[in-house]
Amino acid sequence: MVEKRTAEATIDKPADEVWGRVRDFGDVSWIADAEPEHAKLEGNLRTVGRDEWGDWTLVQRLVNHDDEKRTYSYDLPAPLDLSARVGQPLIVEVLNGTLTVEPKGDSQSYVTWTIEAPDAIIGGTHAEYQASLDKLKAELDG
Repeated sequence: MVEKRTAEATIDKPADEVWGRVRDFGDVSWIADAEPEHAKLEGNLRTVGRDEWGDWTLVQRLVNHDDEKRTYSYDLPAPLDLSARVGQPLIVEVLNGTLTVEPKGDSQSYVTWTIEAPDAIIGGTHAEYQASLDKLKAELDG
């Protein structure tokens, strides 16, 4: 079963400034626990890895990017086999994300990061997304 959850943060910076920090789909430096040296963007495919993952990588496909609306969405280009990572059979076919930055007055932004994923991984994935928005807020509000 696929579930949807949303991470959120209010940041004390104008929406255009926040969007400027997160708009580049290939830049994972603001994402919690990301290792930018293990990320690359080729066309509309972002490949992300970590030292602890070894040869395993996550590939995400950018399906929508709208600077005017300050949003982008992505999905999996192919099923993701997590069996070796979780120690039991687990093939993920849906892992969709949408990041949106909305103005909240002239000097604040409301950032949401919505994820659609199977029940088996939604909790951990949502926690990672919330940690990323918390990191972004700390960086920009700092």
